[in-house]
Amino acid sequence: MKFKYIWFFIALLCSAASFAQVTIKGTVKDKANVPIPGVNVIVKGTSNSTATDFDGKYSISVPNANTQIEFSFIGFTSKVVAAGDKTTLDVTLEESSQVLDEIVVVGYASVKKSDVTSSISSVKGKELQTMTVGNVTESLQGKVAGVQITGQGGPGAQPRVLIRGISTLNLGTDPLYVVDGIPMGTSINFLSNNEIESMEVLKDASASAIYGSRASNGVILITTKKGKSGKTRFTFDLSSGMQMMENPYDMANAEGYANIMNTAYNNSGYSDYLPNASHYRGKTTDWWGAGIRKSSPVTNASLGASGGSDKHTYAVSLNYYNTESMYEIGGWERITMRINNDFKFSDKFSAGITLNPRYESWGGPNNWADFVKIDPITPIYKPADQLTGLENEYSIYARSPSYVWNPVAAVKRYDDYTDQYNLNTNGYLQYAPIKGLVIRTQASIEVGNQVRSRFRPDFIIDAAHEKEEINKVERWSKTNADWTWQTTATYSGTFAEKHNASLMIGSTMEEYNRNEVWGYGEGVPNNSESMREVNAATKNRDSEGNSVSSSIMSYISRFSYNYDSKYYFTGTFRRDGSSKFMANNKWANFPSASASWRISNEGFMESTKEVISDLRLRAGWGKVGNQGLPASVYQSNIGQGYYVIGGEMVDTSYPSTMANKDIKWETVEDINFGIDFSLWQNKFSGSLEYYQKKTNDMLFKKQFPTYSGFPGYATIWTNVGAMQSSGIDLLLSYKNKKGDFSYGADLTFTTVNVEMLSLSTEGERLYGAGNRTLTVKGDEPGYFYGYVADGLFQNQTELNAHTDEHGTKLQPYAKAGDIRFKDINGDGKLDDKDRTKIGSPWADYNVGLNLNFAYKQFDLVANFYSSIGNDIVNQNISDLYNGTSLTNKVSGLDQMAWHGEGTSNYVPRLSKDDNNENFSKFSSFYVEDGSFVRMKNIQLGYTFQNKFGLDKLRISLSGQNLWTWTNYSGVDPEVAGGDPDKDDRVKGSGFGGWNYPVQPTILMGLNVAF
Repeated sequence: MKFKYIWFFIALLCSAASFAQVTIKGTVKDKANVPIPGVNVIVKGTSNSTATDFDGKYSISVPNANTQIEFSFIGFTSKVVAAGDKTTLDVTLEESSQVLDEIVVVGYASVKKSDVTSSISSVKGKELQTMTVGNVTESLQGKVAGVQITGQGGPGAQPRVLIRGISTLNLGTDPLYVVDGIPMGTSINFLSNNEIESMEVLKDASASAIYGSRASNGVILITTKKGKSGKTRFTFDLSSGMQMMENPYDMANAEGYANIMNTAYNNSGYSDYLPNASHYRGKTTDWWGAGIRKSSPVTNASLGASGGSDKHTYAVSLNYYNTESMYEIGGWERITMRINNDFKFSDKFSAGITLNPRYESWGGPNNWADFVKIDPITPIYKPADQLTGLENEYSIYARSPSYVWNPVAAVKRYDDYTDQYNLNTNGYLQYAPIKGLVIRTQASIEVGNQVRSRFRPDFIIDAAHEKEEINKVERWSKTNADWTWQTTATYSGTFAEKHNASLMIGSTMEEYNRNEVWGYGEGVPNNSESMREVNAATKNRDSEGNSVSSSIMSYISRFSYNYDSKYYFTGTFRRDGSSKFMANNKWANFPSASASWRISNEGFMESTKEVISDLRLRAGWGKVGNQGLPASVYQSNIGQGYYVIGGEMVDTSYPSTMANKDIKWETVEDINFGIDFSLWQNKFSGSLEYYQKKTNDMLFKKQFPTYSGFPGYATIWTNVGAMQSSGIDLLLSYKNKKGDFSYGADLTFTTVNVEMLSLSTEGERLYGAGNRTLTVKGDEPGYFYGYVADGLFQNQTELNAHTDEHGTKLQPYAKAGDIRFKDINGDGKLDDKDRTKIGSPWADYNVGLNLNFAYKQFDLVANFYSSIGNDIVNQNISDLYNGTSLTNKVSGLDQMAWHGEGTSNYVPRLSKDDNNENFSKFSSFYVEDGSFVRMKNIQLGYTFQNKFGLDKLRISLSGQNLWTWTNYSGVDPEVAGGDPDKDDRVKGSGFGGWNYPVQPTILMGLNVAF
């Protein structure tokens, strides 16, 4: 019976509480009396909140008349109103000077955008989420002036990011990514764009010098989403669609291929390669259809929850991203989770912790070019009369007479996959003992393990060429354990009303540890999946292992001052000590200074306020460094190899790298001048900047001198020469609203000019990409270096005229229809001295155009990106037009190629022998204009506000990379090139070939909030 009275008492209390609640309704509008949807309405001091619907209406319960209600919305000044005894409360919000008041993250701090004195570009997470990408930097393409992003096709591929050009030759060119204050290296494949609140790009040294030795390529700061006080808000975002893949070339069918090859053989004096070409009519092998899917799915799904109180806020997100390859197997899968918790214990103490577990898996064939190149007359499988019944499942495929291995068989045999597991923990503790002073310590630990497994089954397709007589199994295991710890103390205050100053001092410590173990074996008893283990190998077992550790200790400081919000100054200083250098050069200093004059706040500008909302001049200078070289360059290392002695394989050792105890930091010195403006109440805004950065003491890997007695393949790291980049960045932005219609446009424009100022010796010539690029003093690095193709010889008269002063032919083996190569130096010989600059991989301009429109519940965004003035080496020409190989050719090549005077001045005659070296000489014949304009993204959306029991429901249709305009005849004009494994990132740029293309994608999207 007692329980009955207890429940009655509880019910009575609840009833009383319900009667105490008062429901207030109303409408939120702007000054033009237009309703504002999506305004956040919260009862202060509680988790009770709601949002206005499409008509700006809201309804919320408050406990009593003393309650305060806060109304906030991006772009408007927040307003707090007392509930009083009203049941209807209409509110008008005023537009804020959001462009000037928004918070921008800088190194180890955040400031108002109006107080920034350096070159920093900010992009909000909402702008990044209109695209479905595995790497969020792809969403930045064209959105930030001064940043060049080259997309890379293929699941899990990382785009190349250049901030204001290149600053080094042999080291990496990617910027440093800092996530929630923790340096995370040069890749953010692990991060979903749905987790990002904002990205700040530190473009000049006055902004990035606070990161010292790791900032020479620029810094990108990423702030992830945090919880906000209020009721728990759930979000679900789904984007799913298909990537399309079509054969980039119209290839010859079997009969056409026979005609082309016969012509090549006949032109060289041979009989038909495939007599009776008509015999092959209707017998074309559809290799592309057999191995390449017309479309492959891509899915990006996120589930989030956030909320909290005045004492504790939280945000939890779970993301799943999956993109499949163009084959039946392979792709990239990523699962990430991020848990943010922030605690406020009192007005003085606060703390937070973030957990970020993640898993990635990737792998898959990359031989799609073979499906294009293999001849169309070879069948996929061996004829039945050639099978003995003893073949294993990998030996039933046919062999092509060309050098191309059967691509269908190669995909069937493929087994090379990697799994990555990581856990990052990031926590901070903050103490504010007195007004204006904040002491913060933050630490992060990341542990990870990467396991790669590879199996190559045994098979025999052709006993002489296409075979693997014994199966092989390999396993790599890489483990990392990294930690960082940073502590800062910041004091900020206003003195004598108009003097505003801030001083920050601190220190950081970072340590990175890697170890790797490799196991190998042969002769696994069979090819079944359960046996693909190193322990199952019966022959030639082998193993290797290595560990690497490096650390950095730094002291940092920043002083900021402004007088009356008119005159600004910021100075930073960082002192780095790295374990990668010996005692004499272990420490380096990285200072910076920047200043700004906010002209619009001067008294004489008062009369222009209606037109000029903001006008500032900026200037900055700073030094940053680069220490992105191996951890042990001051040590001499021994390499391992094999040598045959007396018919037996013998293990050998040799000096692979030589020590350089005098190696020191690579340093970049940067100057920057800019003007920022905002007109007509921020409707039109922009910035124009000039920059110049000079790299000194470039870290460079060189061949050790042979006269030293060491082998010619021994290398040594050293400091070599200098280079300089300069250019301008321009950003123009316009936004407006008329009734229910709003629209905006952003234009970014960038120029980069790069010049080598000096090398180790006067007149030194650095070659790259197989001696096809050259770097010399006074010119841009890595330009294409080869012969000049001066059209085709059209007749015997032109052949006879191409001679030296004595009448000797410069190209004695040439015939009509062959390429005429220029005698550049005029010495009457065609030799290596006639090679010259034939193109540049570096664009003159990069342009981005971003459009957005909204009408009532509809919204539309479109993003365009363009690269102008760069050249690309189309290496596929050798496969597509060359009659010396037995690979397939483009359809109609026998008519495209020269076959009589005047028929062509570009594609040389078909020839089996190529005695004139039309294709083997690297010449301008291969160089094409690489300029392009690409529609990166177009998305149409419709939003339901406060419908179906949800706060928001949005559906969208997107198209990515649907349209590209270019004169480049290769696979894809977005070409980075360069081989990082050969330290050829810069000197090998701009070589296009059978690169995995950026694929057109169509997606449906769903965004839900409740």
